[in-house]
Amino acid sequence: MSGARRRPNRNHSRRPAPTAARGQSRGPVIFGALALIAMLLVAAWAIRGLVREPSSALIPSPITVEPGSPLSVVTPTAPAAGGETPVSTEFATPSPLGSPTPSPTPPPPVVVGAFGELPAPNLPQPAYPPSQLTLQYELGFDLGTLPAEAPVYRLVPRHWDQTSVATLARALGIDGEVVSTPGGGFLVRSAAGQLVVSDLTLQYQAATPTIGGTQPAERTPTTTPSPTASPPDEFLVAAARSWLEQHGLVTTPLDEGKVREHLPEAGLAIVLFGPAEPTPVLSALPGATVAIATDGSVRQAFVAWPAALEPSTYSLRPAEALWQDVVSGRGTIEVDESIFTQASLPLHGTARIESAHLAWVDAGQGSARYLTPVIRFHGTATFEGLAEPVKITVTVAAVAAQVAPRG
Repeated sequence: MSGARRRPNRNHSRRPAPTAARGQSRGPVIFGALALIAMLLVAAWAIRGLVREPSSALIPSPITVEPGSPLSVVTPTAPAAGGETPVSTEFATPSPLGSPTPSPTPPPPVVVGAFGELPAPNLPQPAYPPSQLTLQYELGFDLGTLPAEAPVYRLVPRHWDQTSVATLARALGIDGEVVSTPGGGFLVRSAAGQLVVSDLTLQYQAATPTIGGTQPAERTPTTTPSPTASPPDEFLVAAARSWLEQHGLVTTPLDEGKVREHLPEAGLAIVLFGPAEPTPVLSALPGATVAIATDGSVRQAFVAWPAALEPSTYSLRPAEALWQDVVSGRGTIEVDESIFTQASLPLHGTARIESAHLAWVDAGQGSARYLTPVIRFHGTATFEGLAEPVKITVTVAAVAAQVAPRG
């Protein structure tokens, strides 16, 4: 066997190539793979850019809009949490540039005059229980005709001293000692009568004439009719006016005056005056009440008159609020009181208001007094059980910067 010849190995032809040759054959494959990866990265970057492009629209670039351009400028909103842009469910019509949508007109400012907030007004009070009258209201005129402002008047107190009081008393025929009274007033008394004054009021009382004696009270220097005659109202009003002005008891012009009532058994008439401005004044202050005899002599007088009326403008409450006071029963109702005896109580009815106007009432106490505006609503009311309608007036407080009345 040892001498036998070894058979040649046929697998020598399949022997792998040398190492250097194997590296050269793998080079193109690796390069191609790297190129493919690069292309995939470029494609991914491009796709990502396309996906993110809408988000970049939230950052606007400056835009210049030429005047007159019909395009509207919209301010973009920031995205909500989570990266989503909120979507509005409201629609608006764009307006041309230069013509923005007008804002609502703000209410006019409330004008508070020189006296600050005012005390509550002294509204006229009815003589009947309010619970006996129930009304439904109808509006028959334009509330827009009511004023938005009106003057308030401060009643400037008068300042008296012993000298000025003594001078006035002598002019009235009262020659007596001037005595101080509590509260800063003065009193003068004699056989001819008496005089009492304070900062805002004055009271005069003539002595009662004796039978067959002389008349101690001063007579008005004017032509007088016979004592037994019934003088006309014009004469009585003129005589009372002359007496007030002659003695300086009023400091501002008087209105036309009127005779409130006649007292034939006493031979007197009661004459009333108020200020010529403002008018009408529903309060006794400012005012003058004079009891005058048929011969023109003044027997009594009560004068509530300030040294001056100092005005200042104030805003009034809105007309709708004033009307709501009427409808809600917060006003003072004035009606002919005879209706309460003509039908069963309580009364129910409907009032139609046809007009309104300004009036003034006093407010405050002591020497701090004012004339403040109110609104008087006028109309007619029809009541159950009454055949005819009756006139009605409802008064409500009107000043915006004022304490509300009680009740």
